[in-house]
Amino acid sequence: MRKLLIFIVLSLFLDGCQNHHSLTNNSFKTQNIGTKVSSKSNSSNFTSITKNPWQYMLSQINVNVPENDRVKAERERFLRNPQEFETIALRSEPYVYYIINQLRNNQLPVELALIPLIESAYDPLATSSAHAAGLWQFVPITAREYGLKQSRTFDPRRDLIASTSSAISLLQNLNNRFNGDWLLTLAAYNAGEGRIRKAIEKNKASGLPVNYWSLDLPSETMHYVPKILAIIDIVKNNKKYGIKLPDCNYENSLVRIDISKNISLAKIAQYTDIPLNDLKSFNAGYIQQTVNGPFHLLIPYTYAEDLFQKLQAKNLVTSEITELLQDVPHSNMPFEIKTSTIQYSGSVNNNFNSIIKTNKKQKKQITYLVKAGDNLYSIAQNYRVKITDILEWNKLKNPRIKEGDILTINLANANPI
Repeated sequence: MRKLLIFIVLSLFLDGCQNHHSLTNNSFKTQNIGTKVSSKSNSSNFTSITKNPWQYMLSQINVNVPENDRVKAERERFLRNPQEFETIALRSEPYVYYIINQLRNNQLPVELALIPLIESAYDPLATSSAHAAGLWQFVPITAREYGLKQSRTFDPRRDLIASTSSAISLLQNLNNRFNGDWLLTLAAYNAGEGRIRKAIEKNKASGLPVNYWSLDLPSETMHYVPKILAIIDIVKNNKKYGIKLPDCNYENSLVRIDISKNISLAKIAQYTDIPLNDLKSFNAGYIQQTVNGPFHLLIPYTYAEDLFQKLQAKNLVTSEITELLQDVPHSNMPFEIKTSTIQYSGSVNNNFNSIIKTNKKQKKQITYLVKAGDNLYSIAQNYRVKITDILEWNKLKNPRIKEGDILTINLANANPI
């Protein structure tokens, strides 16, 4: 795995990360709240993404970037040193396959994968002065609101899977609240929904336009949206600007191995040729060196099979390798509306964890009410069951669920994950 460098110019990308919020249509709106822009069909298959996610993104971009002074200024800043831009873009390689695929699965514009480029320079360990953390730079209050609850051992804001799912929920929600206007959505992702609404109300009261370009916003937010539009324009017209898009290799993308017992990242590094610092970046959510099982380990595809066999020989893995393009996104924490316990004859073990592990005398059945932002991955993770089990228990033909659906979860009969 090639060593990725961090340049001083990261400040160019990171000076925009403070507060964050959400999206859901398939096109950016560059004019006003009432104007819709048609989107391209999102019908490309996994092969297109695995071949080169940046080329896939290029093929999907359908944004008419405005040629105004604010966008021009940001574009000129990026183009002052093309090599630095290219290097930071290359740092996306382990993560961008999954992010683009999740955006695609959730019917969002794939160019939103450029947000982590601005927010964190694709560094899961990045932390801002406002205590925003991870690829998507969630501040603590927004993280908690979107199910990213930090513990002493795990910060989900830095986890690729958890943070991406919450970022998607956040973007979807914001885009819905701003009637499909992506520029207002991105502004709210940076400054917070309240600030954007306050600016809109101020303009309304003065009889002024309420589109993004007309609003009086914090200086950072005034630069943030033009910065994203400038990067979209650079990607869209990379040959014109002399920019080389990353030539990514799917073997360097991350896959998931579920670990059943405690093990240190240093020990895992010994089993592979992955530098420990890289392993820490790929699994940045884990705060401690020794991780308590069960947990999921993210490593580059090229190392997965060899490592899996070594871990399997030591009885440390619980399932097969999961390629993230086949994974299902997860979002917020669950909301239980009813819990029932079905007890069988024989001794009863009242310890919740032992019920899951031993699968013996007691069956705990949960009736679960799906809320906004939920999906089967998050529910399966929270209850330590398999997605396939949930599908079977509820006779679902696909993993699509919506707010208000009611699911049955049988904890005792669940397969270990």
